[in-house]
Amino acid sequence: MEIGSGHNPKTRSDVLCDKFIDDDLQRGGEIITDRSMIEADGQYLPFADSSFDYVICSHVLEHVEDPKLMISELERVASRGYIEVPSEISERLYGWPYHLWIFNLIDGKLLIQKKIDPDQFGQLFHTLVAEDKGFLRFHKKYHPIFLVHYEWEKKIDYEFRDSNTPTLDFNSSEIINNMLKEIQSTPWPKKWQPFIKDLIPKTVVSNFKKMIAKQRRQPTKTLRDIIV
Repeated sequence: MEIGSGHNPKTRSDVLCDKFIDDDLQRGGEIITDRSMIEADGQYLPFADSSFDYVICSHVLEHVEDPKLMISELERVASRGYIEVPSEISERLYGWPYHLWIFNLIDGKLLIQKKIDPDQFGQLFHTLVAEDKGFLRFHKKYHPIFLVHYEWEKKIDYEFRDSNTPTLDFNSSEIINNMLKEIQSTPWPKKWQPFIKDLIPKTVVSNFKKMIAKQRRQPTKTLRDIIV
C-alpha cells in the first residue's frame, strides 16, 4: 500500500491512498488512479491491523499535522515499510510553504523537528532547478543529500527534537566529509538514476508504469476484506 501516491505511485503498490483526490495543489501533477484507490487521511487509516505486508510513505510525512499519529498508523497497518522525505538541507535550501516538519536521519534514527523558520530563499532555487541546466546537474549529482530514505521493520525508530536546537552542525568538517563520503559510496545505478530518468520521455515512463500496474498480481485480500 502507498500513502500519498499522488501523481507518481510506485509500480509495486497494490493499493493507493490519498487525502486529496481532487486537489493537485501539493503534488507535481494530476493524480493517478490506475489501481485500487482509497481517499483517506494517513493519520486515520481506514484499514484493519496488519492489512499489508509493506507500506510506502513517500513525501507525505512532512505535510501532516501530527507525524507521531501517522507513524503509529503505519506501524499498525503494516509490518514493514519505507519512508522518504526531504532532508534538512533540501528544506533549508528550497523550502515549501506547506511543509510543516524538518527531517534528518542519524545513526538509523529519524529525527523530527517542527519547521519554524520561513522559507529563506523563496522561489530562487526552485527557479534555478527549472531554468539553469548547470544548477540542475549540481542538484542531480548531489541528489542523495537532498533526501532522507528510511526503511523499517516492525517499529519506526524516531525522535522529536527541539526546533531551536540544530540537529546538524554544518560548520563541522566531519559532518560535511561524512555526507560527501556517503555520496561517493552510492551505487552507480542509484547515482545515475536522476540523469537516466531525464533521458526517457515522461509519457513513456507513465505508460510503462500503467502497463506494469495492469499486469500486477492481484492481492489475495480485497478492499472489502481490510477496510474497517
